[in-house]
Amino acid sequence: MRRPSENFDELRFGFVVVDPSRRGKGYGKRMLQLGLKFAFEIYGAKKVSLSVFENNESAYFCYKSVGFDDVIIDKTEIYYVLGEEWKCKELMIETQ
Repeated sequence: MRRPSENFDELRFGFVVVDPSRRGKGYGKRMLQLGLKFAFEIYGAKKVSLSVFENNESAYFCYKSVGFDDVIIDKTEIYYVLGEEWKCKELMIETQ
């Protein structure tokens, strides 16, 4: 968890990684739920954001399953990995 601003109103999840042998078993979803609970209840965050590579559909749907929504941004973040272009999607969830 990182703070992109001076206060704790907005937090950002960084590298969310699950061991490949444990994927598809709900560990990632549970980890996100606990992280969100901590962010909202302990830190008092109003919103949490993250980004995911467009080609990582399983992670994208995991984030959507816990309530993250797509964010429309002006400029897509692009990385070049081993000669391939990897684009990022931005997602956010807000307290209710």
